[in-house]
Amino acid sequence: MSDTSTGGGHRSDYGHGNDFGHGNNFVTGNNNTTNSGTQNFYDAPPAPAAPAPARVRPEAGAGAGPGDDGSAADVSRNVFVVHGRDEEVRMKMFDLLRLLDLRPLEWEDLVRATGQTAPFLGEVVAGAPARAQAALVLLTPDDVVQLHPALRGPVEPPYETEPICQPRPNVLIELGMVLMAYPERTLIVEIGELRPVSDIGGRNVIRFDGSAAALGKIVERLKGAGCRVNDTGSDWRQTWPYSRLAAYGRTGRGVPPTP
Repeated sequence: MSDTSTGGGHRSDYGHGNDFGHGNNFVTGNNNTTNSGTQNFYDAPPAPAAPAPARVRPEAGAGAGPGDDGSAADVSRNVFVVHGRDEEVRMKMFDLLRLLDLRPLEWEDLVRATGQTAPFLGEVVAGAPARAQAALVLLTPDDVVQLHPALRGPVEPPYETEPICQPRPNVLIELGMVLMAYPERTLIVEIGELRPVSDIGGRNVIRFDGSAAALGKIVERLKGAGCRVNDTGSDWRQTWPYSRLAAYGRTGRGVPPTP
């Protein structure tokens, strides 16, 4: 269901009411496909120690991810990527992971691993920690939204009263789910101008602008999540593939209403 820290203390303060529940009991969903090199620290608690590589627990009828031989070392190369409709960003991030000798997994890879043809959304996400060492969530400006005029208060911030972009709803749902499943191994990457999401306030996110610093932060976070990163080469340090992403300039301003 795949549809990703700024400097200056900029605060991500996104919408309301995204309550994903507790204990990995998730709501069923549909089957849709679900990065300035600086970083925001939102008064988050101290980061935990680098986690050990995930261990695979064999399940009856469960398939394996691409190239998965069931070993912990192998799983430590798998990264579950949650993304939206921006195929350009998805392809660039997949290329980056492969340059680091990692294997990006999409939603359908995890669905196949359940051994079911129509698993519940929660089942798929709950199984992710055993099949992918980390989750990389790409937050891109895909939808144009604004608060309905009838619900506005006397004083509202511009992102409530003017059209602005946000990620696809299923991406936000899956972000909440992977944070419940393994928060210490989830990377959140924001690309472009986005409506703030209050429920990830307090979490450290990467604001991706294609710079060497931004690429370096992704690599370090992947290592911190326990991924078996191979960064000995230099190809992954190239910034030109990310210099002209359309997401950087995509906004909700000037978008005509749909008839």
